[in-house]
Amino acid sequence: MGDLYYVVPQVAFAVPAIATLIVGVALLWARRKRLVHRAWTLGLAGLAVLLAGAVADVVYMVLLPRVIRYGDWQESRALLAGASFGFLVLHVLGMALLIAGLLATARPDDPWPAPAAIDPPAGPA
Repeated sequence: MGDLYYVVPQVAFAVPAIATLIVGVALLWARRKRLVHRAWTLGLAGLAVLLAGAVADVVYMVLLPRVIRYGDWQESRALLAGASFGFLVLHVLGMALLIAGLLATARPDDPWPAPAAIDPPAGPA
């Protein structure tokens, strides 16, 4: 019963983020024909990575009390550090993919703008 006081709020706080990511995947899937394929792929990959990270975080939060209670403290510290680093990598990668997906929707400007007009030299007046 003691673990429930820790686990239930953690899961309750994670559910809105997971639901938002699932809705995001559904909306992106529904608009797949209107989006540029590269933007759709990058956006979907970003949401999938963020969703995987959110689900893994919930599993981690559920298992954390047991790991700390029954594991060696040195092993627990290594697990905490490794998991924190893994979640950081997933979050940064997911956000980077989403940003890349947003940027992929923009039409490119002319990469070589026309040179500025040069006034002819003034002749004798």
